Amino acid sequence: MAPLKNVIILGASGNVGKPAVDALLKAGFNVTALTRKSSSATFPSEVKVQHIDDDYPSDQLLAAFRGQDAVLNLLPPVSVEQHNGIADAAAEAGVKRIIPSEFGSDTTNPKIVEMIPMFGGKAAITQYLKTKESAGLSWTAIINGAFFDWGLYTGFLGFDLKTHTATIFDSGDAAVNSTNLTDVAKTIVSVLSNPEGTANKFIYIQSVKATQNEILAALEKSTGKKWTVKKRSAVEARQTGGEKLGKGDMSGIPDLITGGIFSGEPAADYATTRGLTNDLVGLKELPLQELIDQVVQSHG
Repeated sequence: MAPLKNVIILGASGNVGKPAVDALLKAGFNVTALTRKSSSATFPSEVKVQHIDDDYPSDQLLAAFRGQDAVLNLLPPVSVEQHNGIADAAAEAGVKRIIPSEFGSDTTNPKIVEMIPMFGGKAAITQYLKTKESAGLSWTAIINGAFFDWGLYTGFLGFDLKTHTATIFDSGDAAVNSTNLTDVAKTIVSVLSNPEGTANKFIYIQSVKATQNEILAALEKSTGKKWTVKKRSAVEARQTGGEKLGKGDMSGIPDLITGGIFSGEPAADYATTRGLTNDLVGLKELPLQELIDQVVQSHG
């Protein structure tokens, strides 16, 4: 497969998009950001910016994708139809590789989709990509678990760095696969730099695997403070999140996801059920305390 140098990104200003843009530019890729006309997002001067109507019409997608080697789709996987349309346009435009908006739990595992039904959309999108292989469009889906650094400083993983309060699910002993955003970005670069070795497969990565109790101990050591601990049921969190989403309340998403990843369900640990692909993409796991110290120094 010929080298992939021209990369167009949808969702380039988001949590994954920003570090991905920086990493791709540093690695020498030609980066284009395809952004909605209503967006006010800004990008580094080296990034070519193209605008598209907010509903991502197929003719505009096709025009934007022509001449591109790869599409990095970081849009929220809310609409399966929209994402399939992006795949259709990429295949018609002659794009060689698409990286879909996975970047989370292992959606190939039916138990995960059962616990977190909203992940069914991700699974359907990647399944659709397989039908485009015959048209010359290859794909790579990246499974990175929780975003470790982001999950800590935003409180998503149950730890409030400002109030030194931890919300521990059940026993706190469920091991969770997690990856720093910069490591996710490095993996994107590695995938596009090794198109033959990463074609049409899932890539499973992690920066660290740790339980909430282990994270709490590392946080207490890093902050030099004893943290307040609150307890919560993972089942209750999933139920609450599911009920909110059922009413169209998107604030239920964090409860649904955290209730799944902290469930202790063996299927949630893809490092064990699937095995890691860290070596293929040149990613090394790091000591938990080192990662915690970095987050505390930056956001504590």
